[in-house]
Amino acid sequence: MHRQPHALLLLACLGLCSPSIYADSVSETPAQVSSEARSDKILVTFNALPAAGDFEVLGPIYVFKRWFGGTGAAMSLLGEKARSMGANAVVESSVWLAPAFPAQVAPHGKGIAVRVNDPKLLQALADESSTWE
Repeated sequence: MHRQPHALLLLACLGLCSPSIYADSVSETPAQVSSEARSDKILVTFNALPAAGDFEVLGPIYVFKRWFGGTGAAMSLLGEKARSMGANAVVESSVWLAPAFPAQVAPHGKGIAVRVNDPKLLQALADESSTWE
């Protein structure tokens, strides 16, 4: 009778150590996911969109990795998530390191996925701190 609590504790611990916990995680907002995935490069920038222009805002995205890595990993995850939504850019992005079990710190990021239809506007958003993922 005393072994049942130990067995439950063991099962709970095994669940935490499953391989899926180590996978990179990308948050999904079901209404915003597009079946049209892009295969070209995605601009990830800290810059904001201009007040007017030929673009469509697809929605906010949040990403995190459950294992060690730098902020560059978060930039890559932002690009992957934006591509899956049919975007070609992530604007107003930010990346940081924060706790994420089982790592002490792991990359996190957020931004706004957009589809920029004007190539000149897309190039204007890029600067030295932007990346193409």
